[in-house]
Amino acid sequence: MMLRIILRPSSSGSRSLGRCRPEKPLWRRSGDAKELQAGMNESYKPEFIELKKWLKDRKFEDANLIPARFPGTGRGLMSKTSLQAGQMIISLPESCLLTTDTVIRSYLGAYIAKWQPPPSPLLALCAFLVSEKHAGNQSPWKPYLEVLPEAYTCPVCLEPEVVNLLPRPLKAKAREQRTHVREFFTSSRGFFSSLQPLFSQAVESIFSHSALLWAWCTVNTRAVYMKRPPRPCLSAEPDTYALAPYLDLLNHSPRVQVKAAFNEETRCYEIRTATSCRKHEEVFICYGPHDNHRLLLEYGFVPVRNPHACVYVSEG
Repeated sequence: MMLRIILRPSSSGSRSLGRCRPEKPLWRRSGDAKELQAGMNESYKPEFIELKKWLKDRKFEDANLIPARFPGTGRGLMSKTSLQAGQMIISLPESCLLTTDTVIRSYLGAYIAKWQPPPSPLLALCAFLVSEKHAGNQSPWKPYLEVLPEAYTCPVCLEPEVVNLLPRPLKAKAREQRTHVREFFTSSRGFFSSLQPLFSQAVESIFSHSALLWAWCTVNTRAVYMKRPPRPCLSAEPDTYALAPYLDLLNHSPRVQVKAAFNEETRCYEIRTATSCRKHEEVFICYGPHDNHRLLLEYGFVPVRNPHACVYVSEG
């Protein structure tokens, strides 16, 4: 039996969302008001110029934030002006979101509709991501795909000898996660084979385990919660994933509070901050009151200071 001992530093935070970063180490500095530093503007980089054009075509222009690189946290979003508590950080139109609606309206829709048993919402999203990445320059989602990580630092992506160095409870969870992804891949191979008419190349080389792992991590670490109604062409598993381009550049801090949800009236995914932010500081969201084990397992990083940190010990 495992006991969970919670370590409480002097400060606290809350709320929820999620994602992982490509070029950041496993041990990563989260936002600390005492250590915030101005970021280096990256909006001039070609990938962000293309992403901004792509978003503008989909009716989104951001007045509050710009891409930047920060000491400690790496790539994130920087405030153009001071942000006050209660102010909208970002309002991303539904047309920018990648959901199962996107997938079903695409060329994959007919294949999903006729496959039995119905694919899960997660499988539909992962198949679409792998297919669009394979399409390269031909993909209408290329500007978004270009800013996604090439690899992730979640334990499921690490070599076994590295996983063996993790604390025992986290190591067990990491192995469970690896088994889960392997079973997900194995159970999905029949569906992938049904997509062969769409490709001149063998689907086995496109929908490989490594490709599916990348897509699975992309959804698991970057998707925001957005509940979709059930539909007969998908399995009964909850359909709650939405990939949110640009918004998903926001980094995690356990010391901030935000309100985040899809607004049915405006048809936008909106985030409001409950804490103020000075001009040219990094803007943070909170993925939830997670301990370090959960953050590393699900998102691939651990903040240096976490008010929700705890230590797991064996009883007896």
